[in-house]
Amino acid sequence: MYYCHCSMCRKATGSAFATNMLVRETDFTVKTGRSVIKAFQSSPGESRYFCSECGSPIYSKAQAREGIVSVRCGTIDDDLTVRPTEHIYTASKARWFEICDQLPQYPEEPEP
Repeated sequence: MYYCHCSMCRKATGSAFATNMLVRETDFTVKTGRSVIKAFQSSPGESRYFCSECGSPIYSKAQAREGIVSVRCGTIDDDLTVRPTEHIYTASKARWFEICDQLPQYPEEPEP
């Protein structure tokens, strides 16, 4: 789980950052509402999936991360056992937002 400050995540959430979690696609299941999830290509090789009824962003998939989905944690109702571990793309974070925690910060996406 991580905080992403890239401009695309900021625009997709309408906030200073998105809280995302990388999950193996084989471990990811949409339990309800699958029929109303729509996709759009947000950039070459990346698609974002959202609820076509309320507009909520649900997850994204990128060719560069084959077999992995990036889940928008704000859409999960249950408490998660994991917590955010880092801030990524801080080079493009909102200038009006100050990061106040002690988590590692990366100007871009760190190497795995």
